[in-house]
Amino acid sequence: FNPGSTLGISPAGYSDVCALAAVTTTIAAASGSVSAMFTDMFMHRRQTGETAYDITMCMNGALSGLVGITAGCSVVAPWGAFVIGIIAGWAYIFWSNLLVKLKIDDAVDAIPVHFGNGIWGCIAVGLFAEPSRVETAYSAHGHYGVLYGGDGKLLLAQICGVLWIIGWVSAIMTPYFLLLNMLGLFRVDTLEEEVGLDISHHKGAAYDLSGPTDDAKAAFELSTSQRKVEVPEAATA
Repeated sequence: FNPGSTLGISPAGYSDVCALAAVTTTIAAASGSVSAMFTDMFMHRRQTGETAYDITMCMNGALSGLVGITAGCSVVAPWGAFVIGIIAGWAYIFWSNLLVKLKIDDAVDAIPVHFGNGIWGCIAVGLFAEPSRVETAYSAHGHYGVLYGGDGKLLLAQICGVLWIIGWVSAIMTPYFLLLNMLGLFRVDTLEEEVGLDISHHKGAAYDLSGPTDDAKAAFELSTSQRKVEVPEAATA
């Protein structure tokens, strides 16, 4: 979707912008995935002493990297995309843990991925926008990332944009949510929350949570026992 936003490939400069967007998007997704998964692994090891890799962190970290790079995909260097992705993974973990502390229900962590890293991605443009790439993608307007000696106006504009978006969405959606709450449509009852909306609203469970049968467990245990290597007693003497 980022390379396609050039809306063309043949005019002069379009192919360069498209190619850069593809590269930076891929790099940020990869670094965000690695950042979130391994940071979570180290935090878990520090708390419990055990090493575990959370696939949810891996996948949402990749999504966070994609969100974080979107605003600046056409104006940052590949190394900048890597750094943006790393920080996006950390931002995801921060916002995810914050929601837990605030007791805000977000089953798929959409807020940390899209809100948290949407903010970071916009701010990152004001830091990492490279002058030559800005001129190629847009024009020589003289405002670039702070890390390239920019005057800070681009960063300020990005922050103002973030605040405007938050204000606009809040003003539009808050009355709508209040109306839904007044009509009793804002959330389901507690029993449906426990059972799951797949059953109450979609005519069946999305996942089989019954677990393996006793026969399957026995077959698995037999399979694992047969794979064990027994050392002959003579060899241990």
